[in-house]
Amino acid sequence: MLPSPLQCFAAGHDQPTPQHFALAIYGGAFDPPHAGHASVIRRVLDSCEQVLVVPSYRHADGKRMADFDLRCAWVERLAARFGERVRCCNLERELGADGRVIYSYNLLSRLAEQTALPAERLALVIGEDNLTRLATFHRAAELREQFGLVVADEEMTVHSSAIRAMIAAGQAVPEAWQLPEIQADMTIYQGV
Repeated sequence: MLPSPLQCFAAGHDQPTPQHFALAIYGGAFDPPHAGHASVIRRVLDSCEQVLVVPSYRHADGKRMADFDLRCAWVERLAARFGERVRCCNLERELGADGRVIYSYNLLSRLAEQTALPAERLALVIGEDNLTRLATFHRAAELREQFGLVVADEEMTVHSSAIRAMIAAGQAVPEAWQLPEIQADMTIYQGV
C-alpha cells in the first residue's frame, strides 16, 4: 500500500504545491501517542528537514491530559525511532507557565524567533479534519500568511481517546494502534 499523500501549502497560499520546509511543528495532546502519530511523522519527513513534536501543556478546550512530563517522555521514545530529524519539544511548558492557553500562532512565532529561521520555512502540521476549521484558529489569517502548512490525511483510523477508553474498560487495544516504546506505560489509563 502506498503512503497517504500530504498536502503542503506555502505561506500565504491557498492551493497546495510541492514544498520543502526546514521545520515542521506537529502539536497535539499525544495522550497517548499511537501508530497514527508515527505514520504522520514518517510522511512529514518527506517534505521537511526536521520535525518537532510538541505535546500540549494546556489544552485549548480545557481537556484533562496525562502528566506533561510523561507525555514528553513518550514522545521522546517515539521520536527516537526516526533518528535526529525528529525531536520532542517541551516549549509549551514555558509558554503556558502563566496559565494561558498556547495557540499554534504563538508557538510557531516563538520557534521562528528561537531558530532564527524565516517564518515561511516553518510549517504547522495538522490533520485534514482541522483544515476545514483552520479559519477558527487563533490569529488564523496571520498564521496562514506567515507560516507554511502540512496537512496529513488519516492513514489509519486510530484516536488516543479510543485507546484510553479501551484500556479503561479493560479491553485489548489492537496491536496495530500501539507503539511498543510506550505500551508498558498504558496501565495509567486503567480504571480512569
